[in-house]
Amino acid sequence: MKLSTILETLASARLPSVTGAQLQELVGTAEGKAFANDLRWFAAGDVERRPQLAAVVHALAPGVRRTVEQLGFQFDLATIIAAAKLDGSAGIDTIKSANVTPGNRARAVAYLQDAGLQVVTSTAAPTPAPAAPTEPPYYSFKIFGSGAALCVSEARTRSSNQYTIQVEGALALSGGARREFDWRNKIIVQLTVQEAYLTLALFENLIPNVKFDGHGRAHDKSLHIDFQDSHYFVRVIQRGRPAVALPVRAVDAIQIVALLYKQLLRNEAHLRIEDIRALVSRMASMDSNPQAR
Repeated sequence: MKLSTILETLASARLPSVTGAQLQELVGTAEGKAFANDLRWFAAGDVERRPQLAAVVHALAPGVRRTVEQLGFQFDLATIIAAAKLDGSAGIDTIKSANVTPGNRARAVAYLQDAGLQVVTSTAAPTPAPAAPTEPPYYSFKIFGSGAALCVSEARTRSSNQYTIQVEGALALSGGARREFDWRNKIIVQLTVQEAYLTLALFENLIPNVKFDGHGRAHDKSLHIDFQDSHYFVRVIQRGRPAVALPVRAVDAIQIVALLYKQLLRNEAHLRIEDIRALVSRMASMDSNPQAR
């Protein structure tokens, strides 16, 4: 397909133009064949192909590659295109806004990890992205077990930008005098707001367990938490990988409870802690075996 025809079709779709050099990245790839096919169908009047075209065009933008590499990831065009087709403009916007604030940077890193991009393994440090002081980094804390560890942090949902928490699990690395954990290959689960309420009910000892399945781009991640009298037992799971499992002491759970209240109150500024606690208690009494919906 001629470059002029491609540019005319993109212009009619009100999408940015691309250069011949950018299109060379698609030559001989499945993504390139799909892009050409979508161009033909759009030109023939199938306007439903526009989101697929937009995903490719935005993924080819030089700024996207530069930001991905600045964040310490290996740029993989096919993975970025697949993620953009799945998430629409939201995913690309998350990448593009990474350098605006530290909070945006944290969201972009989580998005790229969830998309499946590989972290750069070279000893050379990636070019640091500029950080703006207008927003503090997300608050987080770690909980350690003998064979695994958790990192619990503030988060905001991509779809509705509501406050919630994110749970990351990493296994202990074998060997070495110091106990270290494989955070590079951590499993990440971000709770929905509804799941955050259920988790709070669990840590308030109002329900015995929670089980949240279907997380992640491939819907292959889960978070299971059980109350076991003297402690809580947490499992972060991803299909095809060893589970990250460890007990959480009651004293460590206090940080989780405090963060859950903080985040839920930020969503409902007109409520007090007592109101949230009453709502959670009422919810628990109405469902004796709550599961992730």
